[in-house]
Amino acid sequence: MISALVKWKRRWRRKFSRTRWVARLLNRDLSAPHSDEPGLVILQLDGLARTQIERALREGRMPFLKKLIDRGHFEELSFYSGLPSTTPAVQAEVMFGARCAVPAFQFLHRETGQTALMYDQQWAKRVGARLAEQHQPLLEGGRSYSNIYAAGAVEARFCAETMDADNLREMLRPWKLAIVASLYFFTILRVVGLAMLELFIAAGDMIRGLAGQQHWRAELHCIPSRIGVSIVMREWLRVMLKLSIEEGAPIIYANFLGYDEQAHRRGPGSDFAHWGLKGIDSVIRDVFKTAHKSDVRDYEVIVFSDHGQEQTAIYEVATGVTIQQAAERAFESGALAGRNVRGLDDYGRRGPETDERNRRLLRMKRGQSDVPQATAEELANDVIVTALGPLGHIYLPIEVCVDGKRDYARRLVDREHVPLVLFRGDEGRLEAHNPLGAWQLPEDAAQVFGPDHPFLAEAVGDLMRLAQHPDAGDLMVSGWSNQQAPSTFVQENGAHGSIGTEETRGFALVPHAIHLHHRRAANGERYIRGVDLYRGAWAFAHPDRPLTTPHEHALEAAPGHERDAELQQATRQTRGEHSDAARQLRVMTYNIHSCIGIDGKIRPERIVSVIRSCRADVIALQEVDANRRHSRGHEQARIIAEALAMSHHYYAVADWNGEQYGLAIISRYSLEHVQSGHLTPVDHANRSEARGALWVKLETPAGVVNVINTHFGLREEERQRQATILLGEDWLGQIPAAEPILLCGDLNAGPKSPVCQSFGRRLTDVARGLPNHRPRATFISTMPLRRLDYIFASDHFTVTAVRQPRTPTAKLASDHLPVCAELQLRLPDLAATEKF
Repeated sequence: MISALVKWKRRWRRKFSRTRWVARLLNRDLSAPHSDEPGLVILQLDGLARTQIERALREGRMPFLKKLIDRGHFEELSFYSGLPSTTPAVQAEVMFGARCAVPAFQFLHRETGQTALMYDQQWAKRVGARLAEQHQPLLEGGRSYSNIYAAGAVEARFCAETMDADNLREMLRPWKLAIVASLYFFTILRVVGLAMLELFIAAGDMIRGLAGQQHWRAELHCIPSRIGVSIVMREWLRVMLKLSIEEGAPIIYANFLGYDEQAHRRGPGSDFAHWGLKGIDSVIRDVFKTAHKSDVRDYEVIVFSDHGQEQTAIYEVATGVTIQQAAERAFESGALAGRNVRGLDDYGRRGPETDERNRRLLRMKRGQSDVPQATAEELANDVIVTALGPLGHIYLPIEVCVDGKRDYARRLVDREHVPLVLFRGDEGRLEAHNPLGAWQLPEDAAQVFGPDHPFLAEAVGDLMRLAQHPDAGDLMVSGWSNQQAPSTFVQENGAHGSIGTEETRGFALVPHAIHLHHRRAANGERYIRGVDLYRGAWAFAHPDRPLTTPHEHALEAAPGHERDAELQQATRQTRGEHSDAARQLRVMTYNIHSCIGIDGKIRPERIVSVIRSCRADVIALQEVDANRRHSRGHEQARIIAEALAMSHHYYAVADWNGEQYGLAIISRYSLEHVQSGHLTPVDHANRSEARGALWVKLETPAGVVNVINTHFGLREEERQRQATILLGEDWLGQIPAAEPILLCGDLNAGPKSPVCQSFGRRLTDVARGLPNHRPRATFISTMPLRRLDYIFASDHFTVTAVRQPRTPTAKLASDHLPVCAELQLRLPDLAATEKF
């Protein structure tokens, strides 16, 4: 009944949806039927380090995202970018599962002798095609917006690989433009207002640039590109994401560039860079709500950043020379004496590389520059230097021995004050030189990265892999220093691409429905990297198509990988490896409504997501189907238990020729079935279904716990009879007073009812047993009015916390909200027995 009302409301909302009207104007396909199939939206906040998003959340700049985090909707993780810490490399790993796909944002392609610039369409397409040949593209059948690669998407807009604007051309037809403008009148007013504000800010930056002797044409040309990326592109992404969700695209990936643009120019911690995050948060809110109201797919939304940024000093300002000029002086003697040094970068004269990227992205011819190229003669005779950011490559025209490279590295560090120089030494090792001395990798990683680097073990492996890339330079120069502020080789105050602690540490907010294998840093921090997101996203968005790329399954041997750590910990505890007298036990009761959500979708994955958000040790489930046609024939208890890697017992209270409906108990600990059976049989005269209970013994670290799960009837008379039986000698009455008891279930009765009062005389209602806690209603999930679901505990337990997930997923997954309790089990007698 409730699901029907929700679907009716949504159907009428769709009829008046602005997004659907615009979709029809643009000839978008809206024929996708109502479906329970999964869908995934990946939102990348380019360049936003975990440190910076935590600050933004504290300061209230991203209120919607903070609300979701506080309610437990996401699993909060760090994201290790891999190396180089640039968007082309990270997106290659996220979209294809390929590590170190490119050696830098700009590099020399040795085979052709051309300069490869990864926001140039030619090179983005070439690299994307190579990756698609070797790996399975994540976005097959999906959408890609404002990214480097299309990655198999059927629609890719404003990506470096495609660089088209067909949708905008379609909207430029006058009558369509007039309709869209009327539909989005207030949105357009907001965009114009924000653009005007950004115009004044950009004008101020232009004046500062002129004062710093920058070219006035370059400064003037950067203003429209910045407004376009920070404001117009963001709002365009809002519309395109909502259109794609309405179409039912299986997977959608969009990249927000606004923060990264501002952070490059003003610094990652600047107020101006953080100012744009509120607008991004608004888009996330809009997209999130649209996704969760979709009828064509069951969407989940991932929010992550591909990398962070370092607050940097500008090498040229600090030393008075560019990195090309420094290389010229370093190579004045030795094997390379007399050879010219050719630089492939002229960004020092034109400002941050983001200005050029934005002009290309927005297809602005005015102010756009050609990519510098070296001639065949220069390639054969000259030293080639390219350093677009804090990581650069130096290509030598002749083979130089290891001792010669070592001598050049020392000159660059000691005389030219380059913070870090690396090259491949003897026996495949990577040699590093910095002001502290000469080091061998991987043995001396702490001396190069710093002992507190969060991803030290993986980063050193990636750096060695980067040095072996066929297009890596013979020498690599980096602005990273673990002794002082890092540097960049172009005109920017915020930079990324090298090995620093901030630039490699992004963040990932992943819904619990998406299962990712976590890694564990040396400091205990949980994190993922691109290949983990690739594999988890693939399994969710393409559940019927397992990955076939052979090498992906070998990547789990990476340092710090954490596989099923909680399950392993539970096993150790069960074996008595932890001997504390007081044990924590997280308990959950949940009426899952046959996994039929409030929107009518049948999604056991949603139930799994809600359970994961509570991290429960034992879960009592009611209204659990097995082999029923109306719930797709799923054995729901088994599916949920397997997804959680837990054991379970199921009791079919009702059985109609093999179609079953009943109770389940799931736990990470060992379960022993004690008994299950009917409390009251079917009563056709009163239209009452059979009601029963399931009793198991739980083997916890501190000893045995009795857990009983039940679901009472709708009429008061039958509920009282069921309570009397459950309290009688056949059930609770036969449990010795020394043994702890947990009674969980949907009692279909209020807290002041005779049923709850009768249980309260022997057991404690945990929601009332916690001081200063106000019990909350559990039914109905979208607008809770009544408390029907309970956990009762014997006096062996102390209640330490009670909470109720009210995430968007919890509100959709069932018509009930779960109840979660953290209990402390004290069994001094059993603990003493263990010692003997």
